[in-house]
Amino acid sequence: MTNLQDIAQSEDYGQFELKELYQATQMLLQDFQKTKTEPEKLNDIISHLKKRLEGQAAYPLAILLESSQLGIRHQLQKDWNSPMKQRQLFLFESLFFQFRGKVPPTVWNQICLNYAEVLIYVGRSLDGLHVLEQMKEEEKDPSYQRKEAERGWGLLFYSTFLTGKEEKADALHKARKLLSEGAEKIEDPNGRALYADRLKLAQKMLDEIGPVDVTANYKPNFFEGREEEYRNWCAKHHLLLNPDNEVDPEGTMKLDTLRYRYKGTDKERGVFLEAFMDGLVAEFIAHRENLFEALELDSSNPLRDEQLKAVYRQSFTLFNKSAQFLNHYFKLEVKDQLAGMQRIWFDDEHPKNELKPFIRNTKNSALKALYWFSKEIYGYERSESQNLAMIRSLQLRDQMERSFVQVITKKEDVAASGELRKHQMSKAELERLAMSTTFKARNALMYLSFAVGLEKE
Repeated sequence: MTNLQDIAQSEDYGQFELKELYQATQMLLQDFQKTKTEPEKLNDIISHLKKRLEGQAAYPLAILLESSQLGIRHQLQKDWNSPMKQRQLFLFESLFFQFRGKVPPTVWNQICLNYAEVLIYVGRSLDGLHVLEQMKEEEKDPSYQRKEAERGWGLLFYSTFLTGKEEKADALHKARKLLSEGAEKIEDPNGRALYADRLKLAQKMLDEIGPVDVTANYKPNFFEGREEEYRNWCAKHHLLLNPDNEVDPEGTMKLDTLRYRYKGTDKERGVFLEAFMDGLVAEFIAHRENLFEALELDSSNPLRDEQLKAVYRQSFTLFNKSAQFLNHYFKLEVKDQLAGMQRIWFDDEHPKNELKPFIRNTKNSALKALYWFSKEIYGYERSESQNLAMIRSLQLRDQMERSFVQVITKKEDVAASGELRKHQMSKAELERLAMSTTFKARNALMYLSFAVGLEKE
């Protein structure tokens, strides 16, 4: 059997089996992680794997290796917003969009697990937990075996956003339970050891909080009939503006609890900011209710499609309105028409400029999460290419705002002209985008409220 080091240093990778090349690449990545010096042949072997696997079900595995390389490169940078991190997130978004339902469960679960881990580390724990829910059950799959423990890791990070002692303790108790029970399902010794260390951190964080009665704030749900059905649906799809929705979707009090209350001395400004946030919450709830009502309609009812279009189109407005709230909260004094979520972060509101000090120098992890979240919606300014799902999403929204989008149900209805196809989407795509955009609007408001809460702390 050829030594992995010999394989890595070879001038002809074509003579080796894919499994051998994959193992040799992992060895080089481990060396890179330990020594902080990038092996000379790492680029060559990853490029070879990408070319050799192109068009095959295992192609994403080569991209996962590249993303690991980018992650280690990023660790060596002082800039938390490095081009390496932007490229890494872009690659994961593309894999998640392009290979859903097109690769074996073992490959898909690797994509989800690694993507979730990266999202959690940049603060987007809400989105990381959602990605984990997309994994496919596969009992002997090493990635799937880590699902519950990784959920615990995500909740541990999520707990850092929560300023209430009881809320934080509740999230950490659930994180500890998932890390402990999840680790027992992992057969790989290195995997078990990893989550054992993370379990110790969860316990340490709980010890620092001290004794807390996590049932003190519990209030039962007294909803009945259709209202109960609606509230359960909201909780199931993580559409409640309530931090407990991530911790215990089934047992949580199914109410929207997101509030902002000003504590400064400028009362007039405080009244404005409170009314602004209340307005964002009310607008989101209206879109969410419209979505629920639309999904209840028969699929043959033309009103269903139009209501879903309206939800999709209008939910987008909450992204820029969230940015407007930041504009007023941080006193950025940006002209209103430029204060969109895509541009508000940059000097002179231009994506090619440096980040403004309020985000560049911040220690506020939720504010950084909102920044990274905006990249999924509007794209990565430091990336040479953009995610097709993001481009498609913005294109459809623009068509709905300015022109017309036809909802089709049969292959025969697909237009021959590429220009006309821009004005078409399937019922399944419409429903998926309406749901996912509402979920993203909810997460934007959650990250916004966490960011403001941490600033007040």
